[in-house]
Amino acid sequence: MGGGIIGLATAERLSAHGLSVVVIDERGPAGGVTGASGGLVRALDLSAAHSWAAEGLDRYLRRGHHGRWPAVRETGGLTLFGADDSARAAEGVERVRATGHTAELLDARQIARAFPGLTPPEGFTGVYEPRAGWLPARETAEAMLRDAGSVTFLGGVRALEIVTARARVTGVRTTAGLLTTPAVLLAAGVHSTELARTAGVELPLRTRSVSFCVFAPRGREGGGPEGGGPDVPGPLPTVLDTTTGGWLRRWDDGTAVLAGVPSPVLDVLPTVTRGVSAAEEERVRAVARHRYPRLADAALVDGVTAHDALAPGDVGTVTAWPDPYGLVTATGWNGGGFKQAPASGRYAAELVREVLA
Repeated sequence: MGGGIIGLATAERLSAHGLSVVVIDERGPAGGVTGASGGLVRALDLSAAHSWAAEGLDRYLRRGHHGRWPAVRETGGLTLFGADDSARAAEGVERVRATGHTAELLDARQIARAFPGLTPPEGFTGVYEPRAGWLPARETAEAMLRDAGSVTFLGGVRALEIVTARARVTGVRTTAGLLTTPAVLLAAGVHSTELARTAGVELPLRTRSVSFCVFAPRGREGGGPEGGGPDVPGPLPTVLDTTTGGWLRRWDDGTAVLAGVPSPVLDVLPTVTRGVSAAEEERVRAVARHRYPRLADAALVDGVTAHDALAPGDVGTVTAWPDPYGLVTATGWNGGGFKQAPASGRYAAELVREVLA
């Protein structure tokens, strides 16, 4: 249940092992927050004890298991750390290298020389991954579904209840009727809470508001004509600032910049809508411009208001539940599910196969 990036990555792996899979999501493939994702991918993830982000990057760089996924836009990835956090940055470099990926530690001056548009404060350090970057999220999810050729996708159908008997999963009741199955993967974002509860399982997920803004910087980087209108930004990697949680990357056509900053607003409606409010535009701009000053007067040309699904501890998990047996959940990714999806999907598929065995 759930046709986002985690559910589709799992379905693709189950299909590859010859299993009959039905995906239920009334919004269609990537119709929820996956379709609004910034699609950033990198090997570094200091918040996790595992190396799923690195495994995910490797699979994305290989364009899936059959070479048919969209190619990673290898702009490079830069993770910024504050002046009092240089030890974590150094640890990050070592962790990335331990997974077989390339990373180097840059100080603030090296960052400014390599990427003239960025202005990290003195004392900041960055972990730079040359093969990191971003992917078009919706197109990647759709490619996963195509690779899972035998999967049946029930778009426009809503899951209502996980049906159990004698502490085992026996099916799913939907708006289109009852599906009989001995195993269910629940990866429906924040909607997983209410569905898990029908099986007697508590998943305490909360929503957090998140807004993504597309800004068109004015003039050309590095001494171009003043006031010349939107133009191509200079060299710009994907950027994650650990001091603010803010991130940015080139927009799809390369002439604009996509930026996002976590919001403190929790328990919002789990919706995805086109556009952002004036207040959200200024909140994102106020944070992002301190690392990329060209956004200070950049025109807002697009945006999305969405939400993340937060779990206790802000860490996503994949769990096989003993009661009811047959239920596997993959939830609480806190906005970080995309980069881990190939790995978390692989692991979720392994748990489902163990249930069926």
